[in-house]
Amino acid sequence: MKKAVELFAEVVNAGKDGCDAVLIETMSDTYELKAAVLAAKENCSLPIFASMIFDEKGRLLTGADVKCATAMLEGLGVDVIGFNCGLGPKQMIPLLKELREYTSLPILIMPNAGLPESVDGKTVYNVSPDEFAVDMQEIAKIGVSYLGGCCGTTPEHIKKMINLCSDIPDSVPEKKNITLVTSYSTAVEIGRVPVVVGERINPTGKKLFKEALQNNNIEYIIKEGINQQEKGTHILDVNIGLPEIDEVKMLSDAVYNLQSVLPLPLQLDSSDPKALEKALRIYNGKAMINSVNGKQKSMEEIFPLVKKYGGVLVCLCLDESGIPDTRQGRIEIAEKIIAKAEEYDIDKKTLLLTL
Repeated sequence: MKKAVELFAEVVNAGKDGCDAVLIETMSDTYELKAAVLAAKENCSLPIFASMIFDEKGRLLTGADVKCATAMLEGLGVDVIGFNCGLGPKQMIPLLKELREYTSLPILIMPNAGLPESVDGKTVYNVSPDEFAVDMQEIAKIGVSYLGGCCGTTPEHIKKMINLCSDIPDSVPEKKNITLVTSYSTAVEIGRVPVVVGERINPTGKKLFKEALQNNNIEYIIKEGINQQEKGTHILDVNIGLPEIDEVKMLSDAVYNLQSVLPLPLQLDSSDPKALEKALRIYNGKAMINSVNGKQKSMEEIFPLVKKYGGVLVCLCLDESGIPDTRQGRIEIAEKIIAKAEEYDIDKKTLLLTL
């Protein structure tokens, strides 16, 4: 991840002056896509367009579906989301409809001129400018903000598309209220059905686990994760906090190895903001974060991380005075947390309040 961000940053810095936006396109892997988005966010203030290449089964090369990719990109704060390459306009229509179910962002669609074919040893595309324009007109009517063409399209394809689509108003999807925690390939929706968070990756009261952490035994942690997956856990809590270990390094190592083996989304559980940031940076998806509370210091440390990296945030209704004895007292802290999150432009749907 570190090297990828550095390389993408070189490209951003080389081309940002005089540009209107950063277009990250033809992305088939969410991890690479996250690196590119971070490079853009950290090196310029331009709008970010993120465009992916899905197959006809609605998957990226490394397994993400539209729901997973959308949740991650919205959490990272891109400005426009969409598809390019890989498919022709007809094949992109089902993907566009699915994307509109989950995103609240403006949409970009740039198909190929059909699916590539080999004719006499040459790659050709079988959708003519007239056919392309008619299909793009249907896409425009479904609702997008930006249209274009990718492989196989010519100036004539674009000209005829403009002629048929220029009078169709752009359409931004309505604001969604869907709370998703994701890995690179699995999305868990919060609030629709009960969700099980497995909390066995936690040293509290576990002598063998403490010894494993002290000995940097990552295999023990992975085994605990696999056991919980087999028992039906939806999200894995990862808490490796021990005073005698380097939590910043250990949490990142645990996250890196767990997400390399298991498809389950992770809950990053730490009271150390530095450990959380390093883990969030390498996390492939939209994590759950445990936690923030009503203390000013906690909110000022955690909300910037959620704003930068995305995440579904567990919110504890306690503050400098402790845990209120009354329901109203806890509600007031909850309202304070929500108000502070709004200052960082963090959507309420990403806050899980524990009263």
